[in-house]
Amino acid sequence: MRRTAAATALVAALVALAPVPSGAAPRAVTSAGGTAATSAAGGAVASVAATLVVPAGLVAAPSAVTASTTPAPPIPGAARYTGRLPGTVRQVIVVSSRSWRTTYGVVTLWQRWGFGWRKVASWSARLGYGGMVLGTRRVQSTGTTPAGAYSITETFGRLADPGTTMRYTKVTDDDWWVEDRRSHYYNTMRRGSLGGFAVTTHGYNGSEHLRRMGAQYDYVAVINFNRPHPVIGRGAGIFLHAFGSGATGGCVSIRHDRMRAALRWLRPGWHPWILMGPTSWLNP
Repeated sequence: MRRTAAATALVAALVALAPVPSGAAPRAVTSAGGTAATSAAGGAVASVAATLVVPAGLVAAPSAVTASTTPAPPIPGAARYTGRLPGTVRQVIVVSSRSWRTTYGVVTLWQRWGFGWRKVASWSARLGYGGMVLGTRRVQSTGTTPAGAYSITETFGRLADPGTTMRYTKVTDDDWWVEDRRSHYYNTMRRGSLGGFAVTTHGYNGSEHLRRMGAQYDYVAVINFNRPHPVIGRGAGIFLHAFGSGATGGCVSIRHDRMRAALRWLRPGWHPWILMGPTSWLNP
């Protein structure tokens, strides 16, 4: 097959991370840091290989499966979502955990190719300090990660664009993520100088001052939970971002270099989604 521009760009991004000889069989390439990450969750120890898998033949373009009316094929490790994703979805991030209460999880990147999926990477992750809860039952400020299926359409960070093709905003000291329950801009990024919300990090209606959130916000992918038409009080500012100091406030965090790699992998034209939940719930 002839290469499309999208396929060529994807290959360039992957090769930048782990070069693969033409025609070579699939191989696992250890990412920076090398060894598998080990974490404890409810007394059990989970080991996740820190690898980036580059399938052979990835230069071929996906075949005729782009119609939005065509259901996406089943996602490995997320049987609950069989047939529910739009046919245009070609990139999926599955976030799984061993239970509803654990603050540890696994992030797995899947790339749709033809009528199936190829695993790109699998990494250890941290979840909210309150564990996971169904997104439809989530309450703001409970530290829970919302289980469900959500699109990813924008990214941002304190550092310069790492090379993603997604819409990326390098935040300034004037950028906030609005969590003010009284604001019409609830669960969106807005400049403090424009007003419309309480420009404070304190109190019941405090928001996130993005530039001052530390290295965890060096690279961020926005999870479209409770947006673009938010239910006030269900929660705001749920992201996939770099590791902080431990469990998150409801987001999903992965190692800094892996977050950078994930942003370079995401492509807006391939309509990425993220699926989150305990393994027993994703695969009932």
